[in-house]
Amino acid sequence: MAWMEVEAKIKVKHPRILKLKLKKVTNFIKKEIKEDSYYTLENFKKHYPKKSLRIRKKGKQRVVNFKQWVSYDKGIHVKKETEFTVSDVKKFLSLLKDFGFKKWISKHKQCTIYEYGHTSIELNKVKQLGWYLEIEHLCKKKEVPKAKRQIREVIKLLNLKSKHFEKRGYTKLLYEKKEKN
Repeated sequence: MAWMEVEAKIKVKHPRILKLKLKKVTNFIKKEIKEDSYYTLENFKKHYPKKSLRIRKKGKQRVVNFKQWVSYDKGIHVKKETEFTVSDVKKFLSLLKDFGFKKWISKHKQCTIYEYGHTSIELNKVKQLGWYLEIEHLCKKKEVPKAKRQIREVIKLLNLKSKHFEKRGYTKLLYEKKEKN
């Protein structure tokens, strides 16, 4: 299934204070761990890959995801997102290996998920990176302007500052951190 992912990502300095705000104005949904592995055909030892796919562990199944950048405007990303479930991960990984894909990075997130209207809000503790807030809306292409307005409404509601918006994705942040070490 392909959707448009409309998302803002914000670096969080004070997660406890933000949790209190979230409890007041959103609906708590659940807590979960997201363990992701990323694969690419590119030489990631020379440069950050422009294209890769993600395999997320969800119980016994794996969810494959890849995104295509569409736009970035005032803290809000828009990406075309394609996602599907793989029931036989060993066979799928064998296929990736046969085609030349290599695992290049892993990501581990502890997520507390909230909802405000049709907008998903995740307070994430990302291993090696710290705390982030993701405000996300999945929609059809024609609904992107409405999704952006809803995300801006949440940003205003939580009194978040644009100076804390993060333009880079988690994999880019992890890659840059690895390069420094």
